[in-house]
Amino acid sequence: MNSSICTSAVLAGLVLGGGVLSAGVEVVSGDGQLREPFSVVFDARGIIYGVEYENGNRVFSFQPDGTFGVISGAHSRAGSRLGDVAQGDGGPAGGGRFNGMHDLARTKDGRLFIADTFNHRVRLIEKGKITTFAGMGGKGGFGGDGGRADAARFNGIYTVTLNEAEDRLLLTDLGNRRVREVDLRKQIVRTVAGNGTRGRPADGAVATEAPLVAPRAACYGADGSIFIASREGNALRQVKPDGRIYTVVNSSGKKGYGGDGGDGRKALLNGPKHLALDPEGNIVITDDVNHCIRLYRPLDGTIHLLAGVPGRKGALIGQGPIDTQLNRPHGARYDEEGALYVVDSFNHRILRFSR
Repeated sequence: MNSSICTSAVLAGLVLGGGVLSAGVEVVSGDGQLREPFSVVFDARGIIYGVEYENGNRVFSFQPDGTFGVISGAHSRAGSRLGDVAQGDGGPAGGGRFNGMHDLARTKDGRLFIADTFNHRVRLIEKGKITTFAGMGGKGGFGGDGGRADAARFNGIYTVTLNEAEDRLLLTDLGNRRVREVDLRKQIVRTVAGNGTRGRPADGAVATEAPLVAPRAACYGADGSIFIASREGNALRQVKPDGRIYTVVNSSGKKGYGGDGGDGRKALLNGPKHLALDPEGNIVITDDVNHCIRLYRPLDGTIHLLAGVPGRKGALIGQGPIDTQLNRPHGARYDEEGALYVVDSFNHRILRFSR
């Protein structure tokens, strides 16, 4: 990427599960073009795809040579919000309009699934066209489990995550206090966690019969588990393959910071917003209000600091990930080469921590 897009700093070295981040950190700023980027995904050619939140409302791309492009959407105008009703379905992707996108997922064959959060839909960009893949109606609601996803109702879809086989899509349905899943072969939706009520689930409860507090993000684990970040509940929960749910980080639910290197259940979080699986099967947590990235190790139940200076927002690029300042990091994902990308939303930039 060219110098107007990227700068570099050297990492001192960071143990990431069984791997080491040591090749440097690239700062992708978009040269002032990005507005609140929230999440990124990648393809095998090295292209980065991402979404911007309300101040941006665009699906964008970065080519390996640093070229910035807009795939769909348009900036919000001062005093207005574009996309209060989803627009552009059935036409070219460039005509799409969105409302507060939070996340996206990409299949190996190039389909982009977009969490069009406040339009209560998942939009699909495929072969240059945009359609609605899941959700109906412009207002939030609940319904449709057991039926087609495009006839179901949702209330604020915040994250979309593919499983390894790319035959299932996991959705966090925040306003309905549920995590739901779409079978991509049959396009059938079902609830996998949450009963629609607000509350802290008891350890060992059946996940679909348990209450949830603010299920903001979810991802699949290496063993078939589903991990759920509870933003206002300040916790990480695990739905094991047997369908029962457990709190694995911050059993107290209190907001704060602490516990690195120890038992995750005794640690504190403050507003976790996004989850990702690392190459070793660990769970990366964007600890948003603490301005840092944490790592939960299911193998031993411990939690660790990955990047950022806890409790200190800023934009300084340090000599390593744990002295590089972040400001409300939203998304985090690994590319196929094992590099960690951190979407530093309030700094309007994307950081790349290489192995």
